[in-house]
Amino acid sequence: MKKEICDLCGQFPTNGYRRIRVWLKKKYNRTVNHKRVYRLMKEMKLLVPTKHHLAKRKKETGKIPVERSNQHFQVDMTKIWCGKDGWGYLFAVIDAFDKEIVGYKFSRFCRTEDLLDAVNMSIDARFPYGVKGQGLTIRSDNGCQMTSKRYMKALKAAGITQERTGYNNPDADAYIERWFRTLKEEEVWLNEYSTFTEAKQEIERYVSFYNNDRPHSALNYRSPREFRQMLTQKVA
Repeated sequence: MKKEICDLCGQFPTNGYRRIRVWLKKKYNRTVNHKRVYRLMKEMKLLVPTKHHLAKRKKETGKIPVERSNQHFQVDMTKIWCGKDGWGYLFAVIDAFDKEIVGYKFSRFCRTEDLLDAVNMSIDARFPYGVKGQGLTIRSDNGCQMTSKRYMKALKAAGITQERTGYNNPDADAYIERWFRTLKEEEVWLNEYSTFTEAKQEIERYVSFYNNDRPHSALNYRSPREFRQMLTQKVA
């Protein structure tokens, strides 16, 4: 088991003992108590350092309650360095309930067209018979692409409610911001891409891994797809 834990910590260096316990079950079919995994990782000095944050006296606002999938999406953009090709721009859309990345576009450019490609991908994935009347809200910050007339007009024509965050209120789109942090901690910052093509391939691989396989603590250590399948089975 120590060797298996070492291999898993090498593959997933940012994962703590709870997630490593899930990977032991997924990859090696080992059912083991989380306390034992903690003890072994501590013994081998493989524990991820705990992050300590100062207490906040002001109540945070912005996160909204979501009750189902396809109710509330969040979209944002981040930059990724691609070596000799310079910056690449990643637009991504997340479902705030099941945490799945439902649409994305990685581009050499930072245009409204690329944002719309990511949003259209999310609509095609979740609303194959049309989004009008489905009660979907998409929240974003006040970036120039998200406030462009073309983008706002497209959402209105599709029957989607647009929400924009207040200034200096990063928690308002916390779901997509947190996913960008996870992407960078587990993929981007661990690698040094030499070209845009290489970065695009690795980001596409990571999105697939995140949606299908990566245990998510907020989903009781299920992946987003596993969580959605569980909900579908319960309804059936």
